Amino acid sequence: MMTKEDKSLSPYEVFDGTAWEAGLLKSILEDNDIETILEQNTALPWNILPATGASAKVFVALKDFEHAKAIVNEFYTNMEKENSNGNPE
Repeated sequence: MMTKEDKSLSPYEVFDGTAWEAGLLKSILEDNDIETILEQNTALPWNILPATGASAKVFVALKDFEHAKAIVNEFYTNMEKENSNGNPE
């Protein structure tokens, strides 16, 4: 039987995206004292077409979920701003 403390430490997904974005977000979350688990899905070595690159997911404990989601939402907002302002001249 799972205790209340066990449940608070269960991992919950907060992000699913590219490996680069996940690594950056993992660093931001850890800078905010949130422990993370990074799960990467790499392309197979015989895949010669670099479709989207490696994907990754970031997980945090349930006890940190709400704080982490707020940081993830801010991360998405900043990424959207960066992408809309990144037009080369």
